[in-house]
Amino acid sequence: MNQTELKGMDKAQLEEFAKSIGLKPFNGRQVFRWIYQDGVIDFASMTNLSKANREKLADIASISELETVQKLHSSDGSTKFLFKLRDGLKIESVLIPESRRVTLCISSQAGCPVKCKFCATGQIGFNRNLAAGEIVDQFLLAQRESSRRISNIVFMGMGEPTLNLENVLRACRILCDDHGPSFSQKRITISTVGIVHKMKDFASGAEKLGLAISIHSADEEKRKSIIPVASKNPLADIMSEAKRYTQLSKRRVSIEYLLLGGFNDSISDAKKLINIIYGIPCKINLMRYNPVAGLPFVRPKEDDVIAFRDYLYPRTYAVTIRESRGVDIKGACGQLAGNL
Repeated sequence: MNQTELKGMDKAQLEEFAKSIGLKPFNGRQVFRWIYQDGVIDFASMTNLSKANREKLADIASISELETVQKLHSSDGSTKFLFKLRDGLKIESVLIPESRRVTLCISSQAGCPVKCKFCATGQIGFNRNLAAGEIVDQFLLAQRESSRRISNIVFMGMGEPTLNLENVLRACRILCDDHGPSFSQKRITISTVGIVHKMKDFASGAEKLGLAISIHSADEEKRKSIIPVASKNPLADIMSEAKRYTQLSKRRVSIEYLLLGGFNDSISDAKKLINIIYGIPCKINLMRYNPVAGLPFVRPKEDDVIAFRDYLYPRTYAVTIRESRGVDIKGACGQLAGNL
């Protein structure tokens, strides 16, 4: 008999499942807490359920768990996890401890269909979307390994989160539930290269989740040359949706900008960036390109990075240079490829 997989169900779904097998809705809430707050995958250990109910659940349901294949520890304190999915595909997540917070970068897809020219994930192609349970499990297993509580989650690992929006938002509901990990929506950020029709859906259903948009160039032709989907998603439409998000959420949007040496790191490029974000409450995160074997890009010169930042601020609301973490274990932005 095929068993029903419970990991990935949100609280309402588990309540409905409990009712469907003759249990009470509160039994579904009990199971929810055991799975997502306590990390339990064995029904026999769910001691506040009756023995009969535990045995019934064990007969007809299952709770899966990703297999941790390997962990690599960076000299900067970051840890990269290689997880195996039930069908044998592999994904990566990165745990990034800092003085005031601990951030987990998680994946939403096995591979990526967007195929950005500077990204290792984009070079391996697309396999499939992750189920909500596979997304949440990255947090549960990383938290088990972390000596400190994970405080922030960013969907900036493998994949384009908005192309798996239903499962991503369900995973976020689970992560933010008071009976589960009890995350604040404001501490979870969804990153996108700007899939306009999906941004519309996200802005309408995301409530207070954070939004980061990977722009990487404010020049339409340059952007098309490094982000193939840009040809169907004009910058003007992307920025219109960004503004709509800020109006609905009452939050600033993050603008992610990867500096590629000699390509998009000039003052002229900075001026174009200022023009497209005019009137949009935002924070700009500048990143240096992280080397990927076989790709033709180089890291920018440090003087160019500083000059770019100094032109942007104070002409915009806020600008930071995000330091790369986990470069020595290929765990930095753009380096994840589902292998160690």
